[in-house]
Amino acid sequence: MNTPAPVTPTGTVRAFFAAFAAHDPVQLLALVDEDAHWYVPGDPTLVPWAGERRGHASLREFFELVFTVAEPLAFDIHGMATLGDTVLIPGRFAYRYHRSGQVLDDEFILKITVRDGLVTSYRIFEDSLRLARAYLGEAAPVLSAEAV
Repeated sequence: MNTPAPVTPTGTVRAFFAAFAAHDPVQLLALVDEDAHWYVPGDPTLVPWAGERRGHASLREFFELVFTVAEPLAFDIHGMATLGDTVLIPGRFAYRYHRSGQVLDDEFILKITVRDGLVTSYRIFEDSLRLARAYLGEAAPVLSAEAV
């Protein structure tokens, strides 16, 4: 389905979230510029969807991977702040990772840039260490008072 691009950055972001919730990579890519810069912090040798990506082929792989590694439990947006073409979105997500069975419930801030109705840049600020540990099934180390 080819939907006209929303005219505002927040409209594009809302359409992007709707397509993401529907697990619709075709509609997601219709909202993303062919040369968009994507960045998810973390070590891609540990968390396969982490790292930098560009281009629809790489992003299709990203979306399909993200949709298969975990069961979404919650995705809450706490508002949107627009700074020109950039939208900052604080929120919370919870996922149960299939590999480990562990649940990660964490807060994030997304920074999404939109030009001409298309996402041109995506960056998530999240606790990438906790995410990797939940995905891999590793418990967080307990620090003693002497270690701090």
